[in-house]
Amino acid sequence: MKEQDIKLSLHETEQLCRLYMDCRLSVLEETELRYFLTKVDYHSPLIDDVRQIMKIDVHAAETLNKVAPKRKPWFGRWTTYLSTAATVALLLSIGLFWWQSRDSDESQSYYIAYVDGERLNEDAAKKQIEAELQSVDEFIMEMSEMEAREQQLIDNFFNQ
Repeated sequence: MKEQDIKLSLHETEQLCRLYMDCRLSVLEETELRYFLTKVDYHSPLIDDVRQIMKIDVHAAETLNKVAPKRKPWFGRWTTYLSTAATVALLLSIGLFWWQSRDSDESQSYYIAYVDGERLNEDAAKKQIEAELQSVDEFIMEMSEMEAREQQLIDNFFNQ
């Protein structure tokens, strides 16, 4: 971008500020006025009012050119460290809880079953449920064997 040195007098600057206050400048012209007011050191009640409305500091250009990276205060860094440590501790405790609950599933399980509307005791319920599970497994095996036979018939049909 080519920089042009445009020198405006105090009177011309005030005239631009009046146009700004009357809302007669385009957005581009307002932006240029804002930039120009950061570069010049003109002072008048009108110019100072426009700077205040635009929230412009007289030495804004100097501060814009010398932007230093913000460093967090020491307590800000410590809160980051502490939150990271708390997150790690939370994840470890969740993992440990999951690991222990996975190992103790057998000791905490119990069986409830009803036959003809009556509740069975735990041993009878366990036997009933295991028998039902075994019959379901047998049914699944029978269905997979039937599917394999049907697939064999289809393959034979297409291969002949």
